[in-house]
Amino acid sequence: MAAKGDARLWQLADGISCHAWNKDRSKLAICPNSNEIWIYSGCHQPDATQWRKEAVLTEHDMLVCGLDWSPVHDQLVSCSHDRSAFVWKYEAAFRQWKPLLVVLRITRAAINVKWSPDGAYLMATICRVTDLDWHPNSQLLVTGSTDLKCRVFSAHVNDVDGPPDAGPFEALPPFGEPVAEFDNASAWVNAVAWSPKGDRLAFAGQGSSIHIVHFGAPGEYPTIQSIRFAYLPLMRIMFLSSTALVGVGYDFNPMLFAEDGNNFWAFSEFVDKKPTESAVKRNSGSFSAGACTHASCCC
Repeated sequence: MAAKGDARLWQLADGISCHAWNKDRSKLAICPNSNEIWIYSGCHQPDATQWRKEAVLTEHDMLVCGLDWSPVHDQLVSCSHDRSAFVWKYEAAFRQWKPLLVVLRITRAAINVKWSPDGAYLMATICRVTDLDWHPNSQLLVTGSTDLKCRVFSAHVNDVDGPPDAGPFEALPPFGEPVAEFDNASAWVNAVAWSPKGDRLAFAGQGSSIHIVHFGAPGEYPTIQSIRFAYLPLMRIMFLSSTALVGVGYDFNPMLFAEDGNNFWAFSEFVDKKPTESAVKRNSGSFSAGACTHASCCC
């Protein structure tokens, strides 16, 4: 967390629908809530006024709603409501960003897209799938959906990936088959995330809740801890470590959750410290954590 006075706010556009950093954080891609993609360089500079807008990509016809930079290659992927996805690479000889791949005629608008950790695959979400995240081994994919469920799928391709790595599961089914399914949210699942080691999974529900799945030895049933809170729902979540995660939503203030020495998760604090009485103090006691329960697994 940034110390007081360290964080700065820069307005690059009137609105930003999505953004992505490259691997070393020297470049930033944003969509200014339109069909355009703006790419900035020199982003190591702490003063955003020193950043240079090196490119404006306008090939999409409708709103760009997903951006992700490959963690391995210097390639950017974008998806849009126009039902297409582009993979971009900077051509130094022409000093231009050019599309390498175009995916057309998706049956519905793409709303999010992500590279796998090894940079070998990319996956886009459409329609009822609200969010996705790759397992660190690049062979498992978790999704959230408007059918109230969080699911883990096999993403292992025999001819490409070599020996299967089932991660916390006993075995991997064929590509695209479900490995586990969780319905604890009892609401739309807005956001999903794997922990850095891939031994924990979190998903946030539209009913103002977050659920943390603990995996044991391969083949063992995982346990889930549910936290429900009296604030607006979280729309994106991310593990900061195996024992801490952050979520953001419509309250305009990131929420931190942490695990204590007894493996018990709880709300920790809001990131933005308001000058007046904090929302946490005003709503003291509004957080409750459910008991751990067994999950429904398909393995």
